[in-house]
Amino acid sequence: MEIWRENERNELGGNMKNYILVIDEGTTGVRALIYDRDMRMLDFVYEALELIYPEPDEAEVDANEIYDKTVKVCRAVVEKCGVAAEDIAGVGITTQRASWTMWNKETGEPLHNAVLWFDNRGRHQKQKYMDDPVFSGSFPGLAEALPGFYVPLILDKICDDSPEFAEELKKETTLFGNMDTWLIWKLTNGAVHATTGSMTSAGMIYDNEHCCYNLPFVGYFGFREEMLPEVCEETGSFGNMSADILGVEIPICGAFADQQSAMFSQGCLSPNTIKCTMGTGTFVDINVGSEIKTVPGLSSMISWNMGGERLYLLEGQSSTAGTCLEWAKNKLKFFDDFSEMDDLAESVDDSGGVYFIPALAGMAFAPYNDETAKGAFMGIGPGADRQHFVRAMLEGIAFAGVLFMEEAAKMGVGIDEIKVSGGVTKSRSVLQTMADVTGARVIRPKSVEATALGAAEAAAIQLGWMKPADVEKYLEIEQVVVPGENSEKLQETYQNWKKVVERTLNWDC
Repeated sequence: MEIWRENERNELGGNMKNYILVIDEGTTGVRALIYDRDMRMLDFVYEALELIYPEPDEAEVDANEIYDKTVKVCRAVVEKCGVAAEDIAGVGITTQRASWTMWNKETGEPLHNAVLWFDNRGRHQKQKYMDDPVFSGSFPGLAEALPGFYVPLILDKICDDSPEFAEELKKETTLFGNMDTWLIWKLTNGAVHATTGSMTSAGMIYDNEHCCYNLPFVGYFGFREEMLPEVCEETGSFGNMSADILGVEIPICGAFADQQSAMFSQGCLSPNTIKCTMGTGTFVDINVGSEIKTVPGLSSMISWNMGGERLYLLEGQSSTAGTCLEWAKNKLKFFDDFSEMDDLAESVDDSGGVYFIPALAGMAFAPYNDETAKGAFMGIGPGADRQHFVRAMLEGIAFAGVLFMEEAAKMGVGIDEIKVSGGVTKSRSVLQTMADVTGARVIRPKSVEATALGAAEAAAIQLGWMKPADVEKYLEIEQVVVPGENSEKLQETYQNWKKVVERTLNWDC
Protein backbone atom coordinates (compact mmCIF):
# COMPACT_ATOMS: atom_id res chain seq x y z
CA MET A 1 0.00 0.00 0.00
CA GLU A 2 1.28 3.48 -0.84
CA ILE A 3 2.46 5.14 2.34
CA TRP A 4 0.68 8.45 1.64
CA ARG A 5 -2.69 6.75 1.14
CA GLU A 6 -2.37 4.66 4.29
CA ASN A 7 -1.36 7.65 6.39
CA GLU A 8 -4.10 9.81 4.88
CA ARG A 9 -6.69 7.47 6.35
CA ASN A 10 -4.86 7.39 9.67
CA GLU A 11 -4.78 11.21 9.75
CA LEU A 12 -8.49 11.52 9.00
CA GLY A 13 -9.27 9.16 11.84
CA GLY A 14 -7.26 11.05 14.43
CA ASN A 15 -6.68 14.58 15.63
CA MET A 16 -6.13 17.10 12.86
CA LYS A 17 -2.80 18.81 13.34
CA ASN A 18 -1.97 21.68 11.07
CA TYR A 19 1.78 22.32 11.00
CA ILE A 20 5.12 20.81 10.06
CA LEU A 21 8.37 21.87 11.73
CA VAL A 22 11.34 21.82 9.35
CA ILE A 23 14.96 21.74 10.49
CA ASP A 24 17.29 23.04 7.77
CA GLU A 25 20.90 22.53 8.84
CA GLY A 26 23.28 24.13 6.36
CA THR A 27 26.99 24.70 6.16
CA THR A 28 27.03 28.08 7.87
CA GLY A 29 23.89 27.98 9.99
CA VAL A 30 20.77 26.22 11.26
CA ARG A 31 17.26 27.30 10.42
CA ALA A 32 13.90 26.16 11.80
CA LEU A 33 10.74 26.88 9.81
CA ILE A 34 7.02 26.27 10.29
CA TYR A 35 4.85 25.19 7.32
CA ASP A 36 1.07 24.81 7.22
CA ARG A 37 -0.97 22.21 5.35
CA ASP A 38 -0.80 24.27 2.15
CA MET A 39 3.01 24.26 2.30
CA ARG A 40 3.11 27.95 3.14
CA MET A 41 5.95 29.01 5.39
CA LEU A 42 4.75 30.96 8.41
CA ASP A 43 8.18 32.15 9.56
CA PHE A 44 11.68 30.99 10.43
CA VAL A 45 14.47 31.49 12.96
CA TYR A 46 18.16 31.24 12.06
CA GLU A 47 21.36 30.78 14.05
CA ALA A 48 24.83 31.02 12.49
CA LEU A 49 27.46 28.36 13.06
CA GLU A 50 31.09 29.10 13.80
CA LEU A 51 33.21 27.29 11.22
CA ILE A 52 36.67 26.10 12.22
CA TYR A 53 39.71 25.96 9.92
CA PRO A 54 42.47 24.23 11.94
CA GLU A 55 44.87 23.93 9.00
CA PRO A 56 44.90 24.65 5.27
CA ASP A 57 42.58 22.17 3.49
CA GLU A 58 40.68 21.51 6.76
CA ALA A 59 37.13 22.68 7.52
CA GLU A 60 35.18 21.69 10.63
CA VAL A 61 32.34 22.67 12.92
CA ASP A 62 31.47 21.65 16.48
CA ALA A 63 28.81 18.90 16.21
CA ASN A 64 27.43 19.82 19.64
CA GLU A 65 27.00 23.40 18.47
CA ILE A 66 24.92 22.13 15.55
CA TYR A 67 22.63 20.21 17.87
CA ASP A 68 22.38 22.93 20.53
CA LYS A 69 21.48 25.58 17.97
CA THR A 70 19.00 23.21 16.33
CA VAL A 71 17.16 22.90 19.64
CA LYS A 72 17.37 26.67 20.13
CA VAL A 73 15.85 27.57 16.74
CA CYS A 74 13.11 24.93 17.07
CA ARG A 75 11.96 26.42 20.37
CA ALA A 76 12.28 29.96 19.06
CA VAL A 77 10.30 29.45 15.83
CA VAL A 78 7.41 27.81 17.67
CA GLU A 79 7.25 30.81 19.99
CA LYS A 80 7.68 33.29 17.13
CA CYS A 81 4.83 31.75 15.11
CA GLY A 82 2.55 31.32 18.10
CA VAL A 83 2.09 27.64 17.27
CA ALA A 84 1.36 25.10 19.99
CA ALA A 85 3.75 22.15 19.94
CA GLU A 86 0.71 19.87 20.21
CA ASP A 87 -0.47 21.20 16.83
CA ILE A 88 2.74 20.13 15.01
CA ALA A 89 2.02 16.93 13.09
CA GLY A 90 5.60 16.08 12.21
CA VAL A 91 9.19 17.13 11.70
CA GLY A 92 11.05 17.23 8.38
CA ILE A 93 14.84 17.42 8.34
CA THR A 94 17.18 18.56 5.59
CA THR A 95 20.91 18.95 6.02
CA GLN A 96 24.14 19.61 4.19
CA ARG A 97 25.54 16.51 2.53
CA ALA A 98 28.90 14.79 2.90
CA SER A 99 29.66 16.55 6.20
CA TRP A 100 30.03 13.96 8.93
CA THR A 101 30.95 13.19 12.49
CA MET A 102 31.61 10.22 14.79
CA TRP A 103 30.43 9.85 18.35
CA ASN A 104 30.29 7.52 21.34
CA LYS A 105 26.81 6.02 21.51
CA GLU A 106 27.04 5.56 25.28
CA THR A 107 28.02 9.13 26.16
CA GLY A 108 26.48 10.87 23.12
CA GLU A 109 29.65 12.92 22.77
CA PRO A 110 31.43 13.49 19.44
CA LEU A 111 34.90 11.99 19.07
CA HIS A 112 36.02 14.84 16.81
CA ASN A 113 34.65 18.02 15.32
CA ALA A 114 32.26 17.43 12.43
CA VAL A 115 34.15 17.48 9.14
CA LEU A 116 32.61 19.72 6.49
CA TRP A 117 31.87 18.68 2.93
CA PHE A 118 34.54 20.93 1.40
CA ASP A 119 37.35 19.72 3.67
CA ASN A 120 40.15 18.60 1.36
CA ARG A 121 42.74 17.17 3.77
CA GLY A 122 42.34 13.68 2.32
CA ARG A 123 44.45 14.65 -0.66
CA HIS A 124 47.52 14.34 1.55
CA GLN A 125 46.76 10.62 2.05
CA LYS A 126 46.50 9.62 -1.59
CA GLN A 127 50.20 8.89 -2.05
CA LYS A 128 50.11 6.64 1.01
CA TYR A 129 47.59 4.36 -0.65
CA MET A 130 49.16 4.63 -4.09
CA ASP A 131 52.31 3.21 -2.47
CA ASP A 132 50.44 0.56 -0.48
CA PRO A 133 50.90 -2.76 -2.37
CA VAL A 134 48.01 -4.46 -0.54
CA PHE A 135 45.59 -1.63 -1.32
CA SER A 136 46.80 -1.30 -4.90
CA GLY A 137 46.51 -5.05 -5.38
CA SER A 138 42.96 -5.13 -4.02
CA PHE A 139 41.80 -1.90 -5.68
CA PRO A 140 44.11 -1.28 -8.66
CA GLY A 141 44.27 2.29 -9.93
CA LEU A 142 41.73 3.58 -7.43
CA ALA A 143 43.95 5.52 -5.01
CA GLU A 144 44.94 8.20 -7.51
CA ALA A 145 41.31 8.71 -8.50
CA LEU A 146 40.02 9.38 -4.98
CA PRO A 147 39.17 13.04 -4.28
CA GLY A 148 40.64 14.87 -1.32
CA PHE A 149 37.19 15.22 0.25
CA TYR A 150 36.62 11.44 0.25
CA VAL A 151 35.47 10.52 3.76
CA PRO A 152 37.72 7.44 4.30
CA LEU A 153 40.82 9.41 3.27
CA ILE A 154 39.97 12.20 5.70
CA LEU A 155 39.25 9.64 8.41
CA ASP A 156 42.64 8.09 7.77
CA LYS A 157 44.33 11.50 8.03
CA ILE A 158 42.62 12.19 11.37
CA CYS A 159 43.76 8.78 12.65
CA ASP A 160 47.33 9.53 11.61
CA ASP A 161 47.19 12.89 13.39
CA SER A 162 45.42 11.62 16.51
CA PRO A 163 46.31 8.17 17.92
CA GLU A 164 43.59 8.70 20.56
CA PHE A 165 40.95 9.04 17.85
CA ALA A 166 42.35 5.99 16.04
CA GLU A 167 41.83 3.94 19.21
CA GLU A 168 38.26 5.21 19.67
CA LEU A 169 37.49 4.23 16.08
CA LYS A 170 38.12 0.58 16.93
CA LYS A 171 35.58 0.51 19.76
CA GLU A 172 32.08 -0.97 19.38
CA THR A 173 30.63 2.17 20.94
CA THR A 174 31.58 4.31 17.91
CA LEU A 175 28.88 5.47 15.48
CA PHE A 176 29.24 7.30 12.17
CA GLY A 177 26.79 9.64 10.52
CA ASN A 178 26.23 12.63 8.31
CA MET A 179 24.51 15.64 9.83
CA ASP A 180 21.02 14.19 9.32
CA THR A 181 21.99 11.02 11.20
CA TRP A 182 23.60 13.02 14.00
CA LEU A 183 20.53 15.20 14.48
CA ILE A 184 18.07 12.30 14.26
CA TRP A 185 20.10 10.33 16.80
CA LYS A 186 20.30 13.28 19.19
CA LEU A 187 16.67 14.39 18.75
CA THR A 188 15.43 10.85 19.46
CA ASN A 189 17.72 10.46 22.50
CA GLY A 190 19.73 7.80 20.69
CA ALA A 191 16.74 5.69 19.66
CA VAL A 192 17.25 5.97 15.89
CA HIS A 193 20.48 5.71 13.89
CA ALA A 194 19.35 6.28 10.31
CA THR A 195 19.89 8.21 7.09
CA THR A 196 18.50 8.30 3.53
CA GLY A 197 19.67 7.34 0.06
CA SER A 198 19.87 10.97 -1.01
CA MET A 199 22.30 11.62 1.83
CA THR A 200 24.50 8.55 1.96
CA SER A 201 24.85 8.33 -1.84
CA ALA A 202 26.79 11.60 -1.76
CA GLY A 203 29.49 10.31 0.59
CA MET A 204 31.03 7.76 -1.80
CA ILE A 205 30.89 4.96 0.80
CA TYR A 206 27.62 3.58 -0.58
CA ASP A 207 26.97 1.48 -3.69
CA ASN A 208 24.25 3.59 -5.28
CA GLU A 209 23.29 1.02 -7.88
CA HIS A 210 22.87 -1.94 -5.53
CA CYS A 211 21.87 0.20 -2.52
CA CYS A 212 24.26 -1.16 0.07
CA TYR A 213 27.41 0.03 1.80
CA ASN A 214 30.63 -0.70 -0.06
CA LEU A 215 32.04 -2.58 2.92
CA PRO A 216 34.93 -4.41 1.21
CA PHE A 217 36.37 -1.04 0.22
CA VAL A 218 35.54 1.27 3.14
CA GLY A 219 36.38 -1.51 5.59
CA TYR A 220 40.00 -1.07 4.55
CA PHE A 221 39.87 2.38 6.18
CA GLY A 222 38.33 1.18 9.45
CA PHE A 223 34.58 1.33 8.78
CA ARG A 224 32.45 -1.48 10.20
CA GLU A 225 28.86 -2.26 9.31
CA GLU A 226 27.57 -1.77 12.85
CA MET A 227 28.80 1.85 12.98
CA LEU A 228 26.92 2.83 9.80
CA PRO A 229 23.30 4.09 9.84
CA GLU A 230 20.30 2.30 8.38
CA VAL A 231 19.29 3.74 5.00
CA CYS A 232 15.58 4.65 4.81
CA GLU A 233 13.24 6.28 2.31
CA GLU A 234 13.12 10.08 2.38
CA THR A 235 9.44 9.85 3.34
CA GLY A 236 10.13 7.24 6.00
CA SER A 237 9.62 7.24 9.75
CA PHE A 238 12.62 8.29 11.85
CA GLY A 239 11.23 7.88 15.35
CA ASN A 240 9.97 10.64 17.61
CA MET A 241 11.62 13.90 18.52
CA SER A 242 12.00 13.81 22.28
CA ALA A 243 9.57 15.71 24.48
CA ASP A 244 12.66 17.36 25.96
CA ILE A 245 12.72 19.67 22.93
CA LEU A 246 9.21 21.15 22.77
CA GLY A 247 7.35 19.47 25.64
CA VAL A 248 5.67 16.77 23.53
CA GLU A 249 6.94 13.97 21.35
CA ILE A 250 6.64 14.73 17.63
CA PRO A 251 7.27 12.16 14.87
CA ILE A 252 10.21 12.78 12.55
CA CYS A 253 8.57 11.80 9.28
CA GLY A 254 10.86 13.00 6.52
CA ALA A 255 14.55 13.51 5.87
CA PHE A 256 16.22 14.79 2.72
CA ALA A 257 19.72 15.74 1.60
CA ASP A 258 19.73 19.47 0.84
CA GLN A 259 20.29 19.45 -2.92
CA GLN A 260 17.85 16.63 -3.62
CA SER A 261 15.31 18.31 -1.37
CA ALA A 262 15.50 21.49 -3.45
CA MET A 263 15.34 19.45 -6.64
CA PHE A 264 12.18 17.71 -5.44
CA SER A 265 10.37 20.86 -4.32
CA GLN A 266 11.14 22.58 -7.62
CA GLY A 267 9.35 19.87 -9.53
CA CYS A 268 12.37 18.20 -11.16
CA LEU A 269 10.53 14.87 -11.08
CA SER A 270 11.12 13.66 -14.64
CA PRO A 271 14.30 12.86 -16.61
CA ASN A 272 16.36 15.75 -18.05
CA THR A 273 14.95 18.36 -15.67
CA ILE A 274 17.66 20.61 -14.19
CA LYS A 275 18.00 22.36 -10.85
CA CYS A 276 20.77 24.80 -9.95
CA THR A 277 21.22 25.77 -6.30
CA MET A 278 23.60 28.59 -5.46
CA GLY A 279 24.17 28.96 -1.77
CA THR A 280 27.50 28.43 -0.06
CA GLY A 281 28.45 26.47 -3.18
CA THR A 282 26.97 25.86 -6.62
CA PHE A 283 25.17 22.57 -7.28
CA VAL A 284 23.73 21.62 -10.66
CA ASP A 285 21.51 18.52 -10.50
CA ILE A 286 20.01 16.68 -13.45
CA ASN A 287 17.29 14.05 -13.01
CA VAL A 288 18.31 11.01 -15.12
CA GLY A 289 15.41 8.73 -14.19
CA SER A 290 15.32 5.24 -12.70
CA GLU A 291 18.60 3.97 -14.20
CA ILE A 292 21.99 5.06 -12.93
CA LYS A 293 24.14 6.93 -15.47
CA THR A 294 27.73 8.10 -15.47
CA VAL A 295 29.40 11.10 -17.09
CA PRO A 296 33.11 11.76 -16.48
CA GLY A 297 33.52 14.59 -13.99
CA LEU A 298 29.92 14.51 -12.74
CA SER A 299 28.78 12.65 -9.63
CA SER A 300 26.08 10.00 -9.87
CA MET A 301 23.77 9.90 -6.84
CA ILE A 302 20.37 8.77 -5.68
CA SER A 303 17.75 11.49 -6.07
CA TRP A 304 15.30 9.89 -3.65
CA ASN A 305 13.46 6.71 -2.71
CA MET A 306 9.70 7.14 -2.35
CA GLY A 307 6.95 4.57 -2.37
CA GLY A 308 9.37 1.90 -3.54
CA GLU A 309 10.56 3.96 -6.53
CA ARG A 310 14.18 5.07 -6.77
CA LEU A 311 15.44 7.87 -9.02
CA TYR A 312 18.99 8.94 -9.85
CA LEU A 313 20.73 12.20 -10.72
CA LEU A 314 23.97 13.55 -12.10
CA GLU A 315 25.54 16.45 -10.24
CA GLY A 316 28.27 18.99 -10.76
CA GLN A 317 29.35 21.07 -7.78
CA SER A 318 31.64 23.92 -6.93
CA SER A 319 32.24 24.52 -3.24
CA THR A 320 32.46 28.30 -3.53
CA ALA A 321 29.64 30.59 -4.64
CA GLY A 322 28.21 32.41 -1.65
CA THR A 323 31.57 31.82 0.00
CA CYS A 324 33.17 34.09 -2.61
CA LEU A 325 30.61 36.81 -1.99
CA GLU A 326 31.10 36.58 1.78
CA TRP A 327 34.83 36.95 1.15
CA ALA A 328 34.27 39.96 -1.12
CA LYS A 329 32.07 41.62 1.49
CA ASN A 330 33.91 40.81 4.70
CA LYS A 331 37.54 40.64 3.59
CA LEU A 332 37.83 42.74 0.45
CA LYS A 333 35.16 45.27 1.54
CA PHE A 334 33.76 45.55 -2.00
CA PHE A 335 30.31 46.30 -0.55
CA ASP A 336 28.66 46.66 2.83
CA ASP A 337 25.52 44.69 2.00
CA PHE A 338 24.73 42.00 -0.56
CA SER A 339 21.86 44.13 -1.86
CA GLU A 340 24.46 46.51 -3.34
CA MET A 341 26.06 43.90 -5.64
CA ASP A 342 23.75 44.12 -8.64
CA ASP A 343 23.71 47.92 -8.72
CA LEU A 344 27.50 47.97 -8.68
CA ALA A 345 27.75 45.33 -11.42
CA GLU A 346 25.12 46.98 -13.61
CA SER A 347 26.74 50.40 -13.32
CA VAL A 348 29.34 49.32 -15.90
CA ASP A 349 28.78 47.83 -19.37
CA ASP A 350 31.08 44.87 -18.76
CA SER A 351 33.83 43.64 -16.44
CA GLY A 352 36.44 45.80 -18.13
CA GLY A 353 38.46 42.75 -19.12
CA VAL A 354 38.65 41.49 -15.52
CA TYR A 355 37.96 37.79 -14.95
CA PHE A 356 37.27 36.07 -11.64
CA ILE A 357 37.90 32.37 -11.02
CA PRO A 358 35.87 31.20 -7.97
CA ALA A 359 38.35 28.49 -6.96
CA LEU A 360 38.82 29.43 -3.30
CA ALA A 361 38.72 25.70 -2.52
CA GLY A 362 40.18 24.36 -5.76
CA MET A 363 38.36 23.26 -8.90
CA ALA A 364 37.85 19.58 -8.10
CA PHE A 365 35.02 19.27 -10.61
CA ALA A 366 34.44 18.70 -14.31
CA PRO A 367 36.07 19.35 -16.62
CA TYR A 368 39.17 20.47 -14.64
CA ASN A 369 39.24 18.16 -11.60
CA ASP A 370 42.13 20.04 -10.02
CA GLU A 371 42.22 20.29 -6.23
CA THR A 372 45.30 22.55 -6.38
CA ALA A 373 43.63 25.33 -8.41
CA LYS A 374 43.41 28.72 -6.70
CA GLY A 375 40.97 31.59 -6.93
CA ALA A 376 42.12 34.55 -8.96
CA PHE A 377 41.32 37.91 -10.47
CA MET A 378 43.02 38.25 -13.87
CA GLY A 379 43.03 40.72 -16.72
CA ILE A 380 43.41 43.71 -14.39
CA GLY A 381 44.30 46.97 -16.07
CA PRO A 382 44.64 50.56 -14.78
CA GLY A 383 40.99 51.25 -15.66
CA ALA A 384 39.61 48.49 -13.46
CA ASP A 385 37.70 49.64 -10.40
CA ARG A 386 35.41 48.16 -7.75
CA GLN A 387 32.42 47.85 -10.07
CA HIS A 388 34.41 45.79 -12.57
CA PHE A 389 35.63 43.45 -9.84
CA VAL A 390 32.10 42.91 -8.54
CA ARG A 391 30.75 42.29 -12.03
CA ALA A 392 33.59 39.84 -12.74
CA MET A 393 32.79 37.97 -9.51
CA LEU A 394 29.10 37.57 -10.31
CA GLU A 395 29.89 36.47 -13.86
CA GLY A 396 32.54 34.01 -12.67
CA ILE A 397 30.12 32.39 -10.21
CA ALA A 398 27.50 32.04 -12.96
CA PHE A 399 30.08 30.67 -15.41
CA ALA A 400 31.10 27.94 -12.93
CA GLY A 401 27.49 26.71 -12.92
CA VAL A 402 27.31 26.77 -16.72
CA LEU A 403 30.36 24.47 -16.88
CA PHE A 404 28.33 21.59 -15.44
CA MET A 405 25.48 22.15 -17.87
CA GLU A 406 27.93 21.90 -20.74
CA GLU A 407 29.04 18.52 -19.42
CA ALA A 408 25.41 17.41 -19.16
CA ALA A 409 24.76 18.52 -22.74
CA LYS A 410 27.43 16.03 -23.85
CA MET A 411 25.10 13.22 -22.72
CA GLY A 412 22.20 14.65 -24.68
CA VAL A 413 20.46 16.64 -21.94
CA GLY A 414 18.58 19.52 -23.53
CA ILE A 415 19.07 22.73 -21.57
CA ASP A 416 15.87 24.64 -22.22
CA GLU A 417 14.92 25.47 -18.67
CA ILE A 418 16.93 25.86 -15.46
CA LYS A 419 15.20 26.00 -12.08
CA VAL A 420 17.27 27.90 -9.53
CA SER A 421 17.29 28.34 -5.77
CA GLY A 422 19.60 29.51 -3.00
CA GLY A 423 20.56 32.93 -1.71
CA VAL A 424 22.96 33.78 -4.56
CA THR A 425 20.11 33.47 -7.07
CA LYS A 426 18.62 36.65 -5.64
CA SER A 427 21.23 38.37 -7.80
CA ARG A 428 19.78 39.65 -11.09
CA SER A 429 23.23 39.67 -12.63
CA VAL A 430 23.92 36.01 -11.88
CA LEU A 431 20.61 34.86 -13.37
CA GLN A 432 20.93 37.04 -16.47
CA THR A 433 24.47 35.81 -17.09
CA MET A 434 23.31 32.22 -16.82
CA ALA A 435 20.43 32.81 -19.25
CA ASP A 436 22.62 34.68 -21.73
CA VAL A 437 25.33 32.02 -21.85
CA THR A 438 23.09 28.92 -21.95
CA GLY A 439 20.25 30.36 -24.03
CA ALA A 440 17.83 28.81 -21.53
CA ARG A 441 14.94 30.19 -19.49
CA VAL A 442 16.01 30.58 -15.87
CA ILE A 443 13.16 30.16 -13.40
CA ARG A 444 13.34 31.33 -9.80
CA PRO A 445 10.58 30.41 -7.34
CA LYS A 446 8.88 32.98 -5.15
CA SER A 447 10.61 31.49 -2.15
CA VAL A 448 14.27 30.58 -2.60
CA GLU A 449 13.92 28.29 0.46
CA ALA A 450 13.44 25.32 -1.87
CA THR A 451 15.54 23.07 0.36
CA ALA A 452 13.32 23.53 3.41
CA LEU A 453 10.16 23.21 1.31
CA GLY A 454 11.30 19.81 0.02
CA ALA A 455 11.74 18.55 3.58
CA ALA A 456 8.29 19.87 4.49
CA GLU A 457 6.81 18.08 1.47
CA ALA A 458 8.56 14.81 2.36
CA ALA A 459 7.04 15.00 5.84
CA ALA A 460 3.64 15.92 4.38
CA ILE A 461 3.75 12.85 2.12
CA GLN A 462 4.53 10.61 5.09
CA LEU A 463 1.66 12.23 7.01
CA GLY A 464 -0.76 11.66 4.14
CA TRP A 465 -1.30 15.36 3.42
CA MET A 466 -0.13 15.14 -0.18
CA LYS A 467 1.30 12.87 -2.88
CA PRO A 468 4.58 13.34 -4.77
CA ALA A 469 2.69 14.44 -7.88
CA ASP A 470 1.21 17.36 -5.90
CA VAL A 471 4.60 19.11 -5.70
CA GLU A 472 3.97 21.21 -8.82
CA LYS A 473 0.95 22.95 -7.34
CA TYR A 474 3.04 24.30 -4.46
CA LEU A 475 5.69 25.78 -6.75
CA GLU A 476 5.13 29.52 -7.09
CA ILE A 477 7.22 31.32 -9.72
CA GLU A 478 8.76 34.67 -8.78
CA GLN A 479 10.81 35.43 -11.89
CA VAL A 480 11.59 34.06 -15.34
CA VAL A 481 14.81 35.34 -16.92
CA VAL A 482 15.35 34.90 -20.65
CA PRO A 483 18.43 35.57 -22.80
CA GLY A 484 18.88 39.29 -23.44
CA GLU A 485 20.49 41.49 -26.04
CA ASN A 486 23.88 40.98 -24.40
CA SER A 487 23.87 37.20 -25.00
CA GLU A 488 26.43 37.05 -27.79
CA LYS A 489 28.91 39.20 -25.87
CA LEU A 490 28.50 37.15 -22.68
CA GLN A 491 29.02 33.90 -24.57
CA GLU A 492 32.31 35.27 -25.89
CA THR A 493 33.29 36.36 -22.37
CA TYR A 494 32.50 32.88 -21.12
CA GLN A 495 34.77 31.25 -23.70
CA ASN A 496 37.58 33.64 -22.68
CA TRP A 497 36.90 32.89 -19.00
CA LYS A 498 37.51 29.17 -19.62
CA LYS A 499 40.92 30.04 -21.08
CA VAL A 500 41.71 32.09 -17.98
CA VAL A 501 40.76 29.13 -15.76
CA GLU A 502 43.61 27.14 -17.31
CA ARG A 503 46.08 29.61 -15.80
CA THR A 504 44.91 28.88 -12.25
CA LEU A 505 45.45 25.12 -12.45
CA ASN A 506 48.34 22.97 -11.17
CA TRP A 507 49.18 25.51 -8.48
CA ASP A 508 51.34 23.03 -6.57
CA CYS A 509 53.79 22.56 -9.44
